[in-house]
Amino acid sequence: MLKILKIFSKKKPDNKQPAAVRVVLDSARLCQLLPHFPIGSNLKFFPEYRQEIIIDSIIIAYLINGETIYSNSHVSTTNNDQTLVLNGNPIDEINSFAILIPTVNRNEIELDYEQKEILEQSGGLAKGNNITLIGRQSNGKIPFLDTVVQRYARLKGGHFNHTQVVVLNVDPALLEMKDQRSQTRLAAKIPGFVQTKLYSEKTPCTLIDFSDHTVKVCCDDNEIIPMSCEKGESITLTFNLPSNSTANIMKGKVIKVDGASIVVSLDEIQIGQRFKKLTSVDIIEIKTKLLQQPLNH
Repeated sequence: MLKILKIFSKKKPDNKQPAAVRVVLDSARLCQLLPHFPIGSNLKFFPEYRQEIIIDSIIIAYLINGETIYSNSHVSTTNNDQTLVLNGNPIDEINSFAILIPTVNRNEIELDYEQKEILEQSGGLAKGNNITLIGRQSNGKIPFLDTVVQRYARLKGGHFNHTQVVVLNVDPALLEMKDQRSQTRLAAKIPGFVQTKLYSEKTPCTLIDFSDHTVKVCCDDNEIIPMSCEKGESITLTFNLPSNSTANIMKGKVIKVDGASIVVSLDEIQIGQRFKKLTSVDIIEIKTKLLQQPLNH
């Protein structure tokens, strides 16, 4: 009797599948995003909001509504940058957009032990992880874009046959344009020396202010220095921070020339006899020591 009851008490299997959620992306916002993240361009990214780990990569392709696009010439905009045009055809509705990057990236091997440990803990490019892309800066603004690792894939056919890539799901609404020097500027008046490609000799300068990875340097006694500098040029700075007996030697690139001053994005710091990638700990140390300046500086 119990057996019969058990048979009749079994629920019938529910064959109904939940309705798929229809996603429609903001076309105008996507049109705004594309110039900052063009195919073939170098970019930087950090995983799981860990900005102390910046990794270099490159955009191989887009994945738009399931179609792989390898060339910027196949993508354009119309209707005052409101509508995306794909292979000459306006797209009425964009249901999915992804950016494809390589699974192997340039500077991972250059990370120090601490950074590698943090990268491993964060999972890096693991499925489901948040990956923040840093794109091509424009008019003093830097584009940041939060993406999610959807999956790994192996490209088939064409020039990238068998290349393994990471598919990063993109919501254009998450594009954020940040001021290149949005961090609070820490005023300073620290004497130092600058070396440029044209002027390899150490030339006196003054560190005027510091914010995150950037520093403003004034060359009042030699205006030829900033006049000869070009955006993107590599330079070396040497200066002594308050309460520091040894000189700090740092390398970076010029991001702005302003009269007798130049703004430099710092990339590396000399530790011992070698230059290493500038870390968040280095930045904290610089800020801490700058705050030890006399009040009447």
